[in-house]
Amino acid sequence: MECKILKQQLIDESLAHENEQTILQQLLKQKSQRNADIQKQLTEEKTQRLIFFEDLQQKQSEITKQLESNVKNQADRIVHLENENQSLQNTLSALREQIEKLNIQEYQKRIELQVKQLEDQEKYITMLKEEMEKINVNQLQDKQIEKVLTILESVGILVK
Repeated sequence: MECKILKQQLIDESLAHENEQTILQQLLKQKSQRNADIQKQLTEEKTQRLIFFEDLQQKQSEITKQLESNVKNQADRIVHLENENQSLQNTLSALREQIEKLNIQEYQKRIELQVKQLEDQEKYITMLKEEMEKINVNQLQDKQIEKVLTILESVGILVK
């Protein structure tokens, strides 16, 4: 009987051990499945992150290219504006020189006009002097004629 009991105990222990092994195998399977699921999820997350970072890098690259293009365009625009400004400065200097020349020419014309007016006035004064001299000569001649006539009258040669 003891043998039977021991045998039964051995069978029970063997069954219990098999049950334990089955349970452990099931737990191991579940754990393996869970690990596989977690690994799959991690792989998916890594893939999504990689895709996200690749997209992010692509966008960053595009933004960098756009910024570089903008900087180049701004630099070109600055150079263009500086050239245009220099051109305008040159034009302004040339215009100032022309204005100065025109002012000098205008001043010279005024001086020439004044000189001509003075020359005309001098001619007029000379002409007036000549006329005055003629008038004076004529007046002197008239006085002399009157004296001669008076003398002739007094002598009796001329009768009034």
